[in-house]
Amino acid sequence: MSQHDGRHHASSGRILRLALTANAVLLVIQIGGAMAFSSLALLADAGHQGSDVVALLIAVVAQALAGRAPSDNYTFGLRRAEVMGALLNAAMLLAVAAWVVVEASRRIGDPPDVSGWGVLVLGAAGLLVNGGCALLLHRSADRSLNVRGATLHLMGDTAGSVGVVATGVAVVLWSADWVDSAVSYLIAGLLLWTGAGLVRRTTRVLLEGTPPGIDVRDLSTLITAHEHVNGVHHLHVWSVDSLTVALSAHVEVAADSLHDAQIVATELERQLALSGVDHATLALECHPCDTGHPDHEQD
Repeated sequence: MSQHDGRHHASSGRILRLALTANAVLLVIQIGGAMAFSSLALLADAGHQGSDVVALLIAVVAQALAGRAPSDNYTFGLRRAEVMGALLNAAMLLAVAAWVVVEASRRIGDPPDVSGWGVLVLGAAGLLVNGGCALLLHRSADRSLNVRGATLHLMGDTAGSVGVVATGVAVVLWSADWVDSAVSYLIAGLLLWTGAGLVRRTTRVLLEGTPPGIDVRDLSTLITAHEHVNGVHHLHVWSVDSLTVALSAHVEVAADSLHDAQIVATELERQLALSGVDHATLALECHPCDTGHPDHEQD
């Protein structure tokens, strides 16, 4: 990490901790307010708020773990801790969304009296806290997926707070208590969309799928285009974490010496880096090895 990136990393770390504290306090207030004012929309927003607190905690811990050096037991370090935490966060989002849908359906036929002013004030508070923290993180210039994910969570909760404010306005102006359940469905939809997206992205990393934006055939073509490469096989590309793309391959090279072969490998690694591969492991061969199973072969 460069000194310039390090400053952005430290700045975003301070903002993440500030956002975590502010959102934790707001969560407690929202849960208490939802119970006091009988607002399911506010309680649904509190559920999303809870997921934001977990997401921010994951982001803070992930930044700390990312600074740890690899060890004999964890040769890539603990980079996937953020991915596993995000999967747990996604499961919580889906569970909260399901509960909100069930509770909203139960309330539609007999909506309880909702305190419009109380919902309006707490919704506005959530809008200010989440919108402000999202804006600060966006301006921190830290473009890591860890921070971007936390920012998206906060932006999603900002949208939920807008819905809560709309509920408060509808109840205050028109005594439309039914809007509380209707807005709850919208918030549940937001939770489902966010949770499903997190599940898709995290399982792709954990199952070592090809990273988004990476075309294996394009990488194979890039390798075989080198004038001293006769072929490539056993080509695998996966994500170590949400940021790091790794590649391994067996490469057949036409070289007169080990020194010449090393030059070919260095040139290939440089070209692969320009194509989005952060860590490449190339096994150089002077003739094809025995491929006794239908692995991913490219020639």
